[in-house]
Amino acid sequence: MKKTLVYLVAFFLVFQFQSVTQGFSQTLLGAQIDNRAGIKGLTLNPANVINTRLKAEIHIFSGSGYVGNDYIGINLGKLEEISNFRSLQENSSLNPQPNNNFVGNLDLMGPGFQLNLSPKHSIALTTRMRTFFNLNNIGGEFLESISYQERESNSYELLMQDLSGIFHLWGEIGLTYGRVLVDQENYSIRGAATLKYLGGAGGAVGSSSVLGALYLERPNTLTTRGELQYGYSSSFDIENITFNNLRSGFGMDVGFIFELDDDTEHAYTDGYKFKAGISVMDIGGIKYNEFSLWNYDMDNTLSLDEFDENNFQDILEENYVSTRTDKATNLGMPTSLQIFADYAITNRFYVSAHGSLSIRNHQEIPVSQIVNNVMITPRMETGWLSVYSPISYRQYEGAIAWGLGFRLGPVTIGSASILTNLLSKNSRSIDAYFGVQVPIYRMGTRKNQN
Repeated sequence: MKKTLVYLVAFFLVFQFQSVTQGFSQTLLGAQIDNRAGIKGLTLNPANVINTRLKAEIHIFSGSGYVGNDYIGINLGKLEEISNFRSLQENSSLNPQPNNNFVGNLDLMGPGFQLNLSPKHSIALTTRMRTFFNLNNIGGEFLESISYQERESNSYELLMQDLSGIFHLWGEIGLTYGRVLVDQENYSIRGAATLKYLGGAGGAVGSSSVLGALYLERPNTLTTRGELQYGYSSSFDIENITFNNLRSGFGMDVGFIFELDDDTEHAYTDGYKFKAGISVMDIGGIKYNEFSLWNYDMDNTLSLDEFDENNFQDILEENYVSTRTDKATNLGMPTSLQIFADYAITNRFYVSAHGSLSIRNHQEIPVSQIVNNVMITPRMETGWLSVYSPISYRQYEGAIAWGLGFRLGPVTIGSASILTNLLSKNSRSIDAYFGVQVPIYRMGTRKNQN
């Protein structure tokens, strides 16, 4: 059965926190800047396809995931005790606000390759499966009322404005071409673009410009006022997702990198002193020709004693008047602006700064969004080993995140928040990544061997 937007957030939170205990949990935070990141570096800037330290790379598999919010903080020491939404609330600290936010994404990269055709031309082929979830401006107390009726709640009244949410799942096949645009004696500029074929498995959306809620502890009633729209693509079921009926779309990434050569005494031919890049990622969207939308008049009072959290759609249909519209709907990609700078302290030690800014706004319904993020990453990097420790501030979390990651030959593993989460009893985000690739390195030599 199709679930409404409000029930979707409860399902999503439980699913994501459980998944962290079974495997890997924004994308590859900290690992993208590595000069030997290979295909994973294309998720930061497609111009990374031109890489003086790699002849080629065969990518086997990588996966990354992220969940963040400003409503609930988890004590990861008690993660094994969390099996459903009730236990999630009992082993956490809550921060209910009239405008709480939730975000999550999962990015699985399949087989692909990267190849330097010449010192000035490179290509890459990538395959990915991605899913994004965003829920913005939902009342935390309202969420508690409709997701867990046995929880003791005090009476409250709140007004939710610009409530919106989206869950979208799609696949990508990307072809990247890059070349050196400017090659001077002491600096160079390179540019690249990735053209993507998008295959949409489906999505669900919801929104409300104004939705008011009044909960009375006695007699346990919830009164709502306003309107609510939600909809989903044809045959999409959050509990039984398939890729049997993909919808086509097209997307693009474009980026440029400036690199200042290292002219110090111990410089290498493949080294640099400073580089900086800018890119616009995930331009485009997927059009679903068969998309159903319901517009509900939410003026009514319900007894929560009769409320069944597993059947929220039936509650809507039985208690609220709605109109249905079937029309083609475009689900937008999480378009973002990525900016980074990387300074080489020596040929092995670096420090980088990276900013991610969503170009999309949740009011541009329906569209996925990344989390705005600022990050500083010191790292040690050699041919077969890299160690990096990103320090970041991410939207909605209200605190600094500190992580650790490694690249050991063909294996990459890490998390941009693991150290913070091990120390904190109030973790508002979880992320992790893992990857396996077969790199073919190009060895640099000393410029001034004499």
